[in-house]
Amino acid sequence: MRLEIEASPSILSWEKLSENFGLSEYEAKAYLSLITHGASEARKLSLACGVPRTKIYGTLKKLMERGLVVEIVGEPRKFAPTSPEKAFKPYLQSFREKTSDRVISLVESDRLLPLLEETYKKTSLKGEPERGDVWIVRRRPEIIRSIREMLCRAERSVNVTTTKKGLVLFYKTVGKLLDKTVESGVNVRIGAPIDSFNETLSRELEHICQVEHMDVRFPVLFLCVDDREFLLTELKPDDFSVDSSEDVGVFSRNPTLCALITLLLPRPAK
Repeated sequence: MRLEIEASPSILSWEKLSENFGLSEYEAKAYLSLITHGASEARKLSLACGVPRTKIYGTLKKLMERGLVVEIVGEPRKFAPTSPEKAFKPYLQSFREKTSDRVISLVESDRLLPLLEETYKKTSLKGEPERGDVWIVRRRPEIIRSIREMLCRAERSVNVTTTKKGLVLFYKTVGKLLDKTVESGVNVRIGAPIDSFNETLSRELEHICQVEHMDVRFPVLFLCVDDREFLLTELKPDDFSVDSSEDVGVFSRNPTLCALITLLLPRPAK
């Protein structure tokens, strides 16, 4: 299947991606397909981009190691692209520092990056429901892994609603990453019941983000990133252990569904 790309096909191609960003042919084809068409199962991605089925998982592994792709854990297991701007900027910076004689290639790389980012945003912000738009994530270790991946993708906002013990669990597992997320300019808001049990933690968090008291009566942890993707988890049990095998979460990149669920959650106590 041949890729059809709306934004200047002669410029935005796997050959250019490979030449200017140091990707192999298979890596460039797979990443460009994900940027253009959105998250995909490995088998379908193989058919879409022309990477042999026997090579697609190895290719995706290398892309994940470079921070270009993240795995969406669930049924079915899918792979999604990260923001090209975030992923490639360190590479371009290093390129600028070490290179003085490949000015033309550097200029072309700078032209390619906005095109990639524009294509990525068009795909990731589509709000129309599709088959496979919702994934189930099971077991707490996988829930935590999904939360970390979502925080790494955050560009503008992170909203968390959970129980008082869920707040402890959230900070215990992603506290350092949360600091980095805030340092990158992302606005973080957390809503949870605040009492003597977690008051000290709440005060500590207030130094980096907005913390609001909410009367959350159900054992949930809701994470919404950039108002376009969310993870809603039922905590079983509602504690701060990292080993529970009973947690069940629902993940979606549908912004409309994200907004609807947000409306159903408790509001800050006045």
